[in-house]
Amino acid sequence: MTRHQSVRFTLLDQQIIDVDDRRIGRVDDLLWEQPSPGEQPLITHVLVGAQALGDRLGGITGWLMAHVAARLRGTTDPEGPTRVPTQLVGDHQDLVRLRVPLSELPQVAGLERWLAENVVGRLPGAGDADQ
Repeated sequence: MTRHQSVRFTLLDQQIIDVDDRRIGRVDDLLWEQPSPGEQPLITHVLVGAQALGDRLGGITGWLMAHVAARLRGTTDPEGPTRVPTQLVGDHQDLVRLRVPLSELPQVAGLERWLAENVVGRLPGAGDADQ
């Protein structure tokens, strides 16, 4: 018996965590390919971040979100949104659990990293947060 599931309901908007249980973001979109006519599509990458979400939403709001996110990432990458290869996904039952720590994915959570360094890190007392 073949079981079919809609990725729209099972993967999109699920929380992504790394191997250290650190929240990375949510599944904002998926990249897939069709191996050959008649075969099942194959999900190749999980797309993460505001750029992917903006592209998925579409319209002027989505375009603006994607454009601003790309500018903040400092990229004009023709590949588009941040991609996480599906080989790095360990489990995806309740959460999408990766097999690697966030530190091994420098392209992921760019906006959050930029805010931590340029905004939160400059607030008085921010250096004492780890103590």
